[in-house]
Amino acid sequence: MTTEALLIILAALTAVGVTLVIAPFAPTRPRLADLMQEREATAVVGGPAHRLLESVTRHAKLVDDLDDLALVRRTPEAFVLQRLGFLLAGALWIPLLTVLLALAGVTPPIFLPAAASLACAVVGWQLPVLLLKNKAKHARAAFAGALAAYCRLVALGRLGDRGPIEALRYPVTLGDGWVFHRIKLAIDEAVLRGRMPWDGFTQLADQTGVRALKDVGQIVASAGQDGTSIVETLRAKATSLAQQQLAERKAGSSVRSDRMDMPVALLGLAFITFLAFPGIYLMLTM
Repeated sequence: MTTEALLIILAALTAVGVTLVIAPFAPTRPRLADLMQEREATAVVGGPAHRLLESVTRHAKLVDDLDDLALVRRTPEAFVLQRLGFLLAGALWIPLLTVLLALAGVTPPIFLPAAASLACAVVGWQLPVLLLKNKAKHARAAFAGALAAYCRLVALGRLGDRGPIEALRYPVTLGDGWVFHRIKLAIDEAVLRGRMPWDGFTQLADQTGVRALKDVGQIVASAGQDGTSIVETLRAKATSLAQQQLAERKAGSSVRSDRMDMPVALLGLAFITFLAFPGIYLMLTM
C-alpha cells in the first residue's frame, strides 16, 4: 500500500470520527415521538390536584388573557394558582395585623378590619393581572425588536439565493434568544403537522398576540407560492417594526415625564407647608 493511499484512508477515518463526535451535539428538528412522550409525561406528572385546578380554570373561565400567558410561557392553571395565593395573602394580612394590634392593646372597630381585609383581597386578586399585562407588554416589545432583526436576516438569506424555506430556517440557528427559539418551535411544529413552515407564523401570532408575525408569514408565503422577490418587502417590514418600537419608547418616556409633575408638585407643597407650619401654629395658638 502506497503512502498516498494510507493518508487518504487516515483522512477518511478521521473525518468519520469527527462527524460521529459532533453529530450528537448538532441542533436537529425534534421528532414527533419525543414530543408525544413529553406531552404524556407532563399530563401524568400533574396528578389529581392539577387536574382539579385545570377543570376549575376551564369551566369557571377565570383566565381571559390567554395570549399574554402564551407569550410569557405560563399555563392558565399556574396563573390562577398565583391569583388565589395573592388573594389569600391579601385577605389574611389585615386579620394578622389586627391580632398583633390587639396584643399591643389597640382594638380597632370590627368593621374596619373586615372592610380593609376585603379591599386587600380584591387588590391581591387583581395584582397578578396587572403584573402579567406589564410583563407581556415588555415581552411584545422585545419580540418586535427581535422580529425586525429576523426579517433582515431572512432578506439576507434570500439575497444569498437561499430558498424561502431555508431562508426561514437559517436565522433561527444564529440567534439563541427566546424569540428565535419560539419561532423555531413554531416552524418545526408546522412541518410536523404536514404544513408549510410559514404557516407556523400565523399560529404563533394567534398564540402570542404579536400580529406582525402574520405579516411576515404572508410575505414569505408569497415568495414560496409565486416566486416573487420579498427582499425589499422584508426590509420595509423590519424598518416599520423598528420605527414603531422607537415611537412606543418615545411615548413611554413622555408619559413617565408627565407623571413626574405630580410628585414634584406634591414635594413643593409639602416643603411650603413645612416652612409655613410654625408661623401658622403660633397664629392659631395666640
